[in-house]
Amino acid sequence: MSLLEELKRELDGIDVSIEERTDFSGYGVSPLAVVFAESEDHVVRTLIFANRKGLKVVPWGGGTSVTGALKCEGCVLLDLSRMRKIVEINDVDWYVRVQPGVVLDELNRELERRGFFLPPDPSSSFMCTVGGAIVENAGGMRAFKYGPFREWVLALRLALADGTVIKVGEPLRKNRAGYDLVSLVVGSEGTLGVVTEAWLRIRPLPKHEEVTLAIYPKDIFAVGEIVKVVRKSGLEPDLMEYMDAFVVRSVNKQIEPIYWEGEGGVVLVRGDNSTLSEVERLSSPFLARSEVVDGEVGRKMLNGRSLVAIAVKSEIGNIYAEDIVVPPSKLSEAILQIKRIEVENDTKIPVAGHVGDGNLHPMLREADLVSKPELFDEVGGVALRLGGSISGEHGIGIQKVNLLRSQLLNRNGEVVVKLMKEIKGLFDPKDTLNQGKFVDPL
Repeated sequence: MSLLEELKRELDGIDVSIEERTDFSGYGVSPLAVVFAESEDHVVRTLIFANRKGLKVVPWGGGTSVTGALKCEGCVLLDLSRMRKIVEINDVDWYVRVQPGVVLDELNRELERRGFFLPPDPSSSFMCTVGGAIVENAGGMRAFKYGPFREWVLALRLALADGTVIKVGEPLRKNRAGYDLVSLVVGSEGTLGVVTEAWLRIRPLPKHEEVTLAIYPKDIFAVGEIVKVVRKSGLEPDLMEYMDAFVVRSVNKQIEPIYWEGEGGVVLVRGDNSTLSEVERLSSPFLARSEVVDGEVGRKMLNGRSLVAIAVKSEIGNIYAEDIVVPPSKLSEAILQIKRIEVENDTKIPVAGHVGDGNLHPMLREADLVSKPELFDEVGGVALRLGGSISGEHGIGIQKVNLLRSQLLNRNGEVVVKLMKEIKGLFDPKDTLNQGKFVDPL
């Protein structure tokens, strides 16, 4: 009996498929089999079998990884997309209890019916799942005000590599009982366990009417200056988003002509009227023009920002997006350094990002990386030189291993790397889960 036949027999009653996939960035996934889990029991049975047979397991949510975190050859791909129950919405204790396959936008639509929302809003929220957002510590446009996913996860049920199920955390805003294992799992990229259920903190919907301010900087240097004056003022809009001039043209052409086109691109700010009026006043020395919009036009502007990757791909072919973070005080310098690399390599490196918290997404052409693979690390090095980080929300996968090694060894030291690898070994002694990703290759 072949291994595949044995897997199907052992997992009788669970749908199993033989198929190849690609993730959002085009990384190939060639599993031995795809197992469609519909319950925690299905997850546990799959892990027990894989652990006994020495098979590697890669959890799959919505396939929206952009770092190769799902890439595998001969693994068991554990598809969690059918585990999509919203178990409980607690409007007194302000949490929602969900399975990992719930799509983020679908969850927020249900929460909004009850007057609540879950703030993290990655651009893939229309297809990414709660489980994937948790293990990637996803952020998005509203992270400037509300923070990334880590700040919204209260408790988790987690299936370990050998099939043991544990619960970490409590559905409480305050809980100081033991080490914070919830935060350890958040952002672990599926290397420590498989999330089977999550308790997430929720907030009441804002009471004020939200409007959007489109600021068109005079040039790319002005982008960082606008962010500086807003942060110095203590103002806290819901978001501050940036698209450079090339990205603006791409969205206007490929999605919908909605933005004015100027040398400095556009900074989108969302909040209440009084906040935006003050942001506009403070930004006035650095802008070419500005406009306040509400209703459908504002939604279209923010929708264009969320579809940047699709628009840019349509213009220059397949791309790989970096995810660097720099201190907001050094944003202008970071953008200028990226544009210098663009000129020196005679290419296009479009830049968008969550500039309110210093998170930039330079986009590199796949064709350039074939001929100059070192270009990826060169752009990532901008963050390291300026005291930032090589990843803010996309994670590491296989794509950023070299950059991760450089950041950890130079900033934190070998002892920290050793501790991280020991944590992986404690949770997953046989290296079953998402092998070769994240801290594994360090």
